[in-house]
Amino acid sequence: MRIGAASRTYPGESLCGDGAAWWGEGSATLVCLADGLGHGAEAHLAARAILAVARDCAGLDPAPRLAAIDRAVRRTRGGAALLARIDPAAMRLSLAGVGNVRAGLFGQETRRFDGTPGIVGAGPREVRPLDLAFAAGDALVLWTDGLAPVELDADERRLRGDPQRLAGRLLARFGRAEDDATVICVGLPGDQDCAGP
Repeated sequence: MRIGAASRTYPGESLCGDGAAWWGEGSATLVCLADGLGHGAEAHLAARAILAVARDCAGLDPAPRLAAIDRAVRRTRGGAALLARIDPAAMRLSLAGVGNVRAGLFGQETRRFDGTPGIVGAGPREVRPLDLAFAAGDALVLWTDGLAPVELDADERRLRGDPQRLAGRLLARFGRAEDDATVICVGLPGDQDCAGP
């Protein structure tokens, strides 16, 4: 599975308040997007705490993992978080998020996902995951509110097999100048024929 990410820091800050990470758990891949509340050093620390706890909660599905993260980061500023669990053997993924974070599954059809309103670290809330089947060659894109709603044009769809290039292009096209911004792109299994020139 090919994954790429691109970030941009709030103007005038030296630390980005967003974060991205991905890792394997058994046969699945977990992807985590974090957006610390506000910007600057405290937002950076909150995002790093969200990512660290997400990785430490091995074996939990995205929704209960978010509940564990919420409990663990209450001494930080908190923020938004989005988790995706990708099962390549079953060709399914599960998404769960809290806060102003979004995802899109781009293929023959486009499916969109918005986080449950709230702040991770501010108390419990019911988080309903979205479970989706994906097809070979689909692209999963996750982004913080530092980007306008993401769409893939024809050229960007051809970049599904090169997620790092796609992430950079989407950040340049949709990134907002007045916030930290992070986008993660996942080329889902079977996309070998979708790489750009």
